[in-house]
Amino acid sequence: MAKVPQRCGWRTKAGKPCTLRVSPGTSRCWRHQGEWTGPGKVRRIEEELKKAKQELAKSRRK
Repeated sequence: MAKVPQRCGWRTKAGKPCTLRVSPGTSRCWRHQGEWTGPGKVRRIEEELKKAKQELAKSRRK
């Protein structure tokens, strides 16, 4: 039985799963390799944290 190439499955900006093939020895395709630790991911996490802190401060004022 032939081994079917695995697909990345990472969510794209459009919200659909990525259909690119997985890079050998990894769980993501070439396009999404840096998404876990890359600067874009870190920046997004920092922005979410900042928003959460602002919302918490607003709720405490009321």
